[in-house]
Amino acid sequence: MGHSEIRVIIARPVAEVFATYAQPDPWRWTGLSKVRWTEGRPWEVGSRLHFEPDDAHGVVCDQVLTQFKPNSHVSFISHFGGITMQSHVRFRAVSENVTEILSHSEFMGTFSRIAGYPLRAAIGNGAKQFYEDLKRECEGPGTGRHPQTGMSTEKVKEESEESGS
Repeated sequence: MGHSEIRVIIARPVAEVFATYAQPDPWRWTGLSKVRWTEGRPWEVGSRLHFEPDDAHGVVCDQVLTQFKPNSHVSFISHFGGITMQSHVRFRAVSENVTEILSHSEFMGTFSRIAGYPLRAAIGNGAKQFYEDLKRECEGPGTGRHPQTGMSTEKVKEESEESGS
């Protein structure tokens, strides 16, 4: 059995990060194609989500939502390419304006390589990219935060003016 763990810090309040993650039209900000709910209502336990990673060479993923608590956690079971994966994603407020996401996945199956990469590396790289995309969406333009520093855009503007940049 393999596993993947990812920790990411996002300079936004937990409610905003969770709302971005759990949009009814899910994950438009990612490198996933054809993301859609195929059964049940969006973000209700037992609902199914279907998607295709852009770089997975035709591998399709079917997920069943097993737990959902707003601003706290999401769990699901995924099936793709002969693999079964159980994932838990926890959202925690580090402070009023900083959120920590902890993602833990365990997987097993017969498909040992995806696109020439060992399975563990392929899953880990895909998950890492997903959370980098989420961080960029949450901290990017229009959020009031500078994407590189996490400081308020007004503070970045003030510091730039003071330094003459």
